[in-house]
Amino acid sequence: MRRRLVLSTLAVVVVVMAVVLAPVFLVINAAAVTEDETLLYARIAFIAVFALIAAALLAAIQARQLARPLERLARIAGRVGDGDFTTPASASGIDEIDDISRSLRLSANRVDRMLEAERNFTADATHQLRTGLTGIAIRLELLERHDDLDVAAEAKAVLEQTHELNATLDELLVVARTGSTGERSTVDLVEIVDDHLDDWRTRFDAQRRQIVVTTGPSIPVSATPGLVGQIFNVLVQNALHHGSGTVAVLVEGTGITIEDEGRGVADADVPSLFERPSDHQAAHGRGLALARRLAESDGGRLELVCRRPALFRMSYVSAHELTAASRSTASATMPEPAI
Repeated sequence: MRRRLVLSTLAVVVVVMAVVLAPVFLVINAAAVTEDETLLYARIAFIAVFALIAAALLAAIQARQLARPLERLARIAGRVGDGDFTTPASASGIDEIDDISRSLRLSANRVDRMLEAERNFTADATHQLRTGLTGIAIRLELLERHDDLDVAAEAKAVLEQTHELNATLDELLVVARTGSTGERSTVDLVEIVDDHLDDWRTRFDAQRRQIVVTTGPSIPVSATPGLVGQIFNVLVQNALHHGSGTVAVLVEGTGITIEDEGRGVADADVPSLFERPSDHQAAHGRGLALARRLAESDGGRLELVCRRPALFRMSYVSAHELTAASRSTASATMPEPAI
């Protein structure tokens, strides 16, 4: 490309010199005979304007030849960023741009294959987990008929959790395939916390710790109940394992805040707190990354509000605001009646 630019620039200079100098010599020779200075200056001005126009046209053509392949490359990169990995193979004639286009196409194909492998693995893993859960559910249904009432009650509670886990697997599979969930509904965050609280109290009691829930004026939000519960579980699990003291849960407005009395998050860990671990075989460090991904796929947010002590907040869009926005969009796109 560098050589082509040099050669094209030299060509433009040669052409401009030829256009300008050759007529000037002719005009000077003619002026020696006519001795009309006004006519001489007029001809020189005309030639100069003509030379400038010619140079501008040549520069525009050259710029267009260089800009078109770059604009096409930018459009392809934009489509790849939007998730369209079907990048067409097209040659621009400029080696450097063609090399970038080829590298971008190879990278897009590689990412597409990786995502396809992840989707297939997720589908296979979900199928295997669902098969195992079905077998467990059958055994639990038999235990529900046990003569011992305590055993039957415990089997019923575990069976309900099994059904919830099955529903969660379905929701996670949808998120893995599409990047979002289409099962949002109006959710009461207080009910979500209450449904999951009993499961956690036993674990906190085993470690002689407490989990305290405070509810303020809450607003129904638009979210997927299963995903909200999953994010809540991740945050409470994080506070139980990495925090200390009492864990305080505040449900207020359109969000849930979880805080513990531990040492908090180290400054060095904050930038990568919600990132997946670089070691794919690592057993820890995936919870917060998964929680943020689930929140964003469900139209919500998960953020670290305070480092010491660690305070996390998950928030969603108000169901009322979302409904009002949908109505406003629908009315704006509705065609006006003909008069």
